[in-house]
Amino acid sequence: MKEVYLRQARDTMYEFEAQISELANMHRTPQSPKHHAEGPVMTYHLERMLCALLAIADGKADLMQIQEFASELNLKEAIIELQDTISENAATLKAFIFVHDSAKYDCLTFDAPARSKGASEGFASPQKMSVKYLNDRYIKLLKAFEIQHPNLSPVDLCVAFGQEYQIKTSYKGHDKVASSAAYSDLREQVADICRLTTRDREMLYLLVKEHINEISYFSKKPDGVRYKVMEAIAQKAGMDSGDVLDLQLASLFLDAAVGSLAYHDGGFDPDVKVVINMLKSEELSGSLKNQARQSRLEDKKRKTFKSVLESCGLGSEDIFEILKTPFGAKRAEILAKVEDAVRYPEFALDNPELQKLYPQIQKARLLYQTKKR
Repeated sequence: MKEVYLRQARDTMYEFEAQISELANMHRTPQSPKHHAEGPVMTYHLERMLCALLAIADGKADLMQIQEFASELNLKEAIIELQDTISENAATLKAFIFVHDSAKYDCLTFDAPARSKGASEGFASPQKMSVKYLNDRYIKLLKAFEIQHPNLSPVDLCVAFGQEYQIKTSYKGHDKVASSAAYSDLREQVADICRLTTRDREMLYLLVKEHINEISYFSKKPDGVRYKVMEAIAQKAGMDSGDVLDLQLASLFLDAAVGSLAYHDGGFDPDVKVVINMLKSEELSGSLKNQARQSRLEDKKRKTFKSVLESCGLGSEDIFEILKTPFGAKRAEILAKVEDAVRYPEFALDNPELQKLYPQIQKARLLYQTKKR
């Protein structure tokens, strides 16, 4: 994380906490490394999400530089659209960051394996102490451990503390609680600070309510049927399903791909695959959104090809001028041959007209292949 965006993220968090005291619970919501090794408390999860949002909105991050995205060339246009969605909806996504896990503190439960250090501290099920007592105990143990290991980064501290005590945290149903009436005041306060419109607030509610479903739907593989379910939920809520799905993809990217850092078998695993699976699910679903995307993509390809031809002296008027082609059916025939000659490098240039256009065609071929990458 670049230092400038880390400072901005922390300033943003302080600003929101100062106005909404409940948000301070993020600093007392423990995280275990299996799903959240980014730091020992939820603060670090939100911090990473905010850093990414700020960098993308500032035009200083390119999602195609992410290795997993770069290898999915057929998804390039969709990933570029994802980046644009994040930039254009920064306020709504900022609100999502603060609201989506806000109920974790109230939904927190603990467990620890038998005979582990965490079990000896009372965290194993069944538990005799209240969750509040255990949470206070957890924070005290964490602070003591941090003092004993002052040079550990937040990631290393989270992993080392987890290995030492083996305490597992979970927050079952926190998505539904955060989108319930009990949290409506907090949602509205966050939305007010972010200056969200009525439509944006409706979007925010749905993003929070469905954010765990998105992860469970696409964590293993693409699923066109589940994608259609998400589309139907948005439509039932009376919203533009395309806009909602775009924002759900954006929130999934911030939450799972950059905000979370899972730790398995001695290695760290940011979950980019779940985002790729959702993108592929859109294609499998045959949804209206996918049809619209494919239509835009085809239109963009046509415009790109036309631009290549014109920039290389192969615009229709240029061709007819060079070849002195009279009006008539011959013109359409020549244009078709020129286009094929540029699109397909193996196309033979043994036609007399194409021979006269040889320099322009060779230049256009090179430029077109570059544009296709």
